[in-house]
Amino acid sequence: MTTIDELLTEAARPVLDAVPQRASTWDLYAPYATDDDVERIRYPLSRTQDTADPAALIAEVEAHNAWMAQLRDSPFVEGGDLTDDAVRAFGLMLRGPIRMVLTGVHRDLAGPLDVRVYADTAAGVLWSWRPDTTQVGGWGFRELRFFFDKVVGFVPEQPYGRFGSLMLRAGERGELTGRDAERAARVREFLRRPRTGTTVVDLMAFDRRCAQFPRLGYVVVDNDLGRHVLATVTEPGEGAQLFLVPSDRDGLARWMTDAVEAAMTCA
Repeated sequence: MTTIDELLTEAARPVLDAVPQRASTWDLYAPYATDDDVERIRYPLSRTQDTADPAALIAEVEAHNAWMAQLRDSPFVEGGDLTDDAVRAFGLMLRGPIRMVLTGVHRDLAGPLDVRVYADTAAGVLWSWRPDTTQVGGWGFRELRFFFDKVVGFVPEQPYGRFGSLMLRAGERGELTGRDAERAARVREFLRRPRTGTTVVDLMAFDRRCAQFPRLGYVVVDNDLGRHVLATVTEPGEGAQLFLVPSDRDGLARWMTDAVEAAMTCA
């Protein structure tokens, strides 16, 4: 018997194999951090108490330099220290109520896609972690949609999907039976077509899980039929539903915007 979890896992398999320990939207989250807590990040490694110990001081200087080196390609370092913009960005990383992680494997990328998003309703910061470099983007915006347009810009473009749409309704344990089992077979056939990329999206907004693999899975599948999304929707008192729908960059940004705005309404 096929289940929703099995289909989502098959969809996400390239990412799960390449990045078995993915980042979480809960990483760094400290919503009750004060402004003083955030300010301490400016000198995060100033812990040495024994100023008479040269070895301890040297170790602290080396650690601080290593911390700065990680950020040397970002706009957050000036004259060897963190800028005010850096402190504001790290404040969003700690307290931002909109938090997202995109993890992907794509034919045109040398390594896994690892994009982390921290935002509120007025500003956001994007970190793209790569083996050889780190890219930083974002900041202030007038509308959430403008920000999410930047987010999806990190995902390699693919044409709008041509497979069509399917909806499957599962039982209490996620099982797919009857006509839904027949639709599950079609989804499996789709997932076995030649892939060009796979992206798993986890999204939390205002303490509400909008997407979190696998129970609230949101998997972007790029294959020879273009871009599609395999995603679950759950309603209180009802079994989960699984949707396979065509998409593209515009569709991804629109879903992110709608999901966050819905979470804001419920907050």
